[in-house]
Amino acid sequence: MTMQRARRLASTAVVAVLAVAGLTACQQSPDVAAYTAGGKITEDRIQVIYDQVRDQLTEARAQAQRQGEASGATEELPPPVMPIKQQDVLNTLLSVDILRKSAQAHGVSPAGSPTVEQVAQARNYSPEWEFTQLYAETYRLRTALQSAVKPAQLTEADLRDVFGRLVKGGAADPNSKFEEFQSTLSPENKSLLESYVAMRTELERVVADQKVKINPRYGAQQVTLLSAQGADGKDVPLVVLSLSGDDAEDAYVTDVSAVTTVA
Repeated sequence: MTMQRARRLASTAVVAVLAVAGLTACQQSPDVAAYTAGGKITEDRIQVIYDQVRDQLTEARAQAQRQGEASGATEELPPPVMPIKQQDVLNTLLSVDILRKSAQAHGVSPAGSPTVEQVAQARNYSPEWEFTQLYAETYRLRTALQSAVKPAQLTEADLRDVFGRLVKGGAADPNSKFEEFQSTLSPENKSLLESYVAMRTELERVVADQKVKINPRYGAQQVTLLSAQGADGKDVPLVVLSLSGDDAEDAYVTDVSAVTTVA
């Protein structure tokens, strides 16, 4: 199966940034979740955003319980299920910081859409949550940067990496040849690869400049910027920003996929 047979391409907003060097600083300051050149993100900051979501869901569950009991219901409602983790909060805070730096460097402002309300509806979040507002900003910043960042000139190494990921992920026939994949790559998919390889290079540069360091308790992380879904329904990462110095399969990734259908 070549890339043309993938049913859709999913672009994942950047959700976390991790530099391997300098983790000792975070280990010595357990109340700090991450450092950047411009400051730090504390555990308290993450907890405030996380607690807002938890508290609102807990109150909504309690209100539903009271209404049910007033109507004669006796069944105990299950506890609320948190739609995010502390890792998601840290990832989003770092993403906004890095994307803002990149947008400033290119002299662009966040795009007008998607709005907070649109993101809240799509993800089943509350538009009142600070997490939702930050999360929506990552989309708008990335949209603005897609038109500001010059598309990359794809190298053979770039294409071989993508081809290898397709084969490894079961989205391409292991007996197929790279030359066939290269010669039959559609203009639409080539354009997507050019955009997201350029985006990865841009973000790697910002990460290095910002000297980002993350507390090890948040684990290894990487971001899938572009993925393909084959006929078997599995998502296969194609363009990946490695945040731990390797391609660890258990790296933490926040799910913020935006799907684009390719004919």
